[in-house]
Amino acid sequence: MVPALVVLAVVAVAGAAWWWRRRTRGIPQAEVDPFTLGEPWRRHVQGAVAAQRRYRDIVRDVQPGPLRDRLSAIGGQVEQAVSECYAVGRDGEELDDALGRLDVASLDRQLQRASDEVARGSLTTQLAAAGRLRAARDDTDARLRLQVTRMGELVALAAEVSVGTDNTDVLGTGVTDVVTQLEGLRQALQEVQQPGRPATSP
Repeated sequence: MVPALVVLAVVAVAGAAWWWRRRTRGIPQAEVDPFTLGEPWRRHVQGAVAAQRRYRDIVRDVQPGPLRDRLSAIGGQVEQAVSECYAVGRDGEELDDALGRLDVASLDRQLQRASDEVARGSLTTQLAAAGRLRAARDDTDARLRLQVTRMGELVALAAEVSVGTDNTDVLGTGVTDVVTQLEGLRQALQEVQQPGRPATSP
């Protein structure tokens, strides 16, 4: 019989590995659900999912052979891009939640009324933290929108490739770059949202 402590250790290691894969490789495709997100994150993920759907339709209509094989391989990267997009959207929504908890309008009113220097300093620090969170949130929104737009452009290129235009290398490089950009964006957000770190920390 396997000792209970060994079983628990194996379960713990497996759980840690699963968590790490989620944090370093985005979200499994089966878990991508735009309707679990609010705006604008839902719209961005819906755009990515729609681009993937169009890409799959294009590949399906290509005759079996080397071209279809190459497009199918690139399709794996398109799937990864969608998963990364969803992961970024979830992190972006966490930034929205953090900003909502800060209640910037209330902090502003308190600062206007405060006369004690210690209180003013604390409120000023909180507002500065809120400003940094707002900047991170807006930057995430803009960068995610850009990458989803690029996905749409790459699907259009895939349509050209499917009818004989020899641009598979350009297509593959473009999709890889989108994945890289999304991974970098997600990792940057994880640094902002380090476990145990207060949402208002600098």
